[in-house]
Amino acid sequence: MKIASQEYRPADFSLGQIHEMLVTLGKLGFSPEMAAIVANAKSGKAAQIVSLFEAAIPGADWLETILVRERQCHLDFFGQEFNLASFKAILEEHGAEAISQWQKLGLEPHFLPMVAMAQDTKFDGWEIRPEKWYYERIADGKVLRRQANGSLQPDKEVKLEGITVLIDTRLKPAYKGGRQMFRKDNLLGPVIQRLRQEEKIAHYEYGFQSSRFWVSAEEWENQIKPALAEFLGVETSRVRLERAIEANVIPQLYPYMPRQKDGKTDTWVWYEEYFGDASGRLVGGSSFWGGLSVVDCWDWADGRWGSRAFRPLVVLGP
Repeated sequence: MKIASQEYRPADFSLGQIHEMLVTLGKLGFSPEMAAIVANAKSGKAAQIVSLFEAAIPGADWLETILVRERQCHLDFFGQEFNLASFKAILEEHGAEAISQWQKLGLEPHFLPMVAMAQDTKFDGWEIRPEKWYYERIADGKVLRRQANGSLQPDKEVKLEGITVLIDTRLKPAYKGGRQMFRKDNLLGPVIQRLRQEEKIAHYEYGFQSSRFWVSAEEWENQIKPALAEFLGVETSRVRLERAIEANVIPQLYPYMPRQKDGKTDTWVWYEEYFGDASGRLVGGSSFWGGLSVVDCWDWADGRWGSRAFRPLVVLGP
């Protein structure tokens, strides 16, 4: 690249500067057609262009790479940037090696900002919202969260919570008679298979013993969650299921992930929230009943189904 007789190489720019140039090009330099494609978060073109620069920059800063992508995803979905200082500090605390190992397991670090997600809130990227029933049950005090002291308390507001998390990027599979699997599940597959071999959770008669399906919410809480925490080297209190609003937002906030199509597969997942009391749990996600918008309750937290699985979330901070 030459500007005013000066030659520049990709390595002369930080990823932040490259991001700003990409935005400027989108406004001034692209054809209208290309500008529209790059501006559309679902196209993934902006991320592809940045990745080309990353490959051309020897030793590209891993932390800046994550921060640049996070800012862009927030802009595309919420229409604004958020303070990522705590996110950055937590990533620096764990370091590049730990992040790399988690990424090999299909986990990505992200920041879910503190934002109220009322049903009538308007965000550019929020095309599919949870159904009215979910908001009504929140208002009724029927939706409960487990507290640090073990008690269940009403979840009083639908919101994201300003937390740094590790997100499982895998697409929820379509139902195939119970034999469907989360793709390349090196995160939970070995953990679940070992627990079944040790007879700590129920044997799966209709599918693979490493499957996330045919697992009750109680088996998740009592056996799988602590085993997964040990496998990841984090405290058990840092591991939970995704909340209903998180499972709704994540595929739309990060549309480059395989789970962008989560709402188009007809299997269900358990959610973190309880319903009514400890015997009930929220579920959702089946495309047959509404995909990303559907939230339902089930009174048998100890029940197992070949069409219902779970997806963990690791909360790194605060």
